[in-house]
Amino acid sequence: MTYAGLGAMSPAEGERDRRAERILDAAGELLVAWGYPRITVGDVARRAGIGKGTVYLHFTTKEVLFLTVLMRAQRRMIERFVRDLRADPAAALLSRISASVYLWVHEDPIVRVMFTGDIETLGTLSRSAADTIGDVVEARERTLEAYLRLLREHGLISAEPSPAVQRHAYVAVMTGFFLIEPMRPSGVPSVEDNAGMVAHVVRSAFEISDDPEATAAAAPRVVDLYQSLLDRLNEEISRQKRT
Repeated sequence: MTYAGLGAMSPAEGERDRRAERILDAAGELLVAWGYPRITVGDVARRAGIGKGTVYLHFTTKEVLFLTVLMRAQRRMIERFVRDLRADPAAALLSRISASVYLWVHEDPIVRVMFTGDIETLGTLSRSAADTIGDVVEARERTLEAYLRLLREHGLISAEPSPAVQRHAYVAVMTGFFLIEPMRPSGVPSVEDNAGMVAHVVRSAFEISDDPEATAAAAPRVVDLYQSLLDRLNEEISRQKRT
């Protein structure tokens, strides 16, 4: 896939970018196979077929490398959301996107490892993110808040309680569905059943309408919100690859 600015690269810059992508691919494969704590930068270098020092030409630390791996995975999810919204405005409904996100997390092995396989890794990289890509984390939070405000404005979710409390409750619901899985692996229903339950819980707790006219009015603005976040992610991924 071609992203903004890639076509303007010189041959040397293009080769550097492809090498960075190869490093990220190798890191992602090891993350799924071994888990974050066991991986060293040397392991990634060997997997990518380059020297360890070359990895550091692109990514200053192991944490930065794997945060970039995660940003690429987040980018894939947001791209899917934007495509779905353009095809069907009803995808803007909170219950719809919640079920879709749940399914996408389980379809993407990198995201799945982070959210359902290794709580320690999630905590470690979350702490690193605040220092390394803090403005991207803040942009993601602002986008979610603006999305919920849009749904409130169009009468699709409840206007009570406050937006901050509502956002916290929503994130708690979604986080709970993911974190319970490694804690009770034998008691987790099928992914499809759980996705349906995610939609049911979110619909019951937050939504007050699924009016087609309201969703059609909200959808283009939601697309703009998430396209802006996607653009910011692309910028940050490119910046980290070229460090």
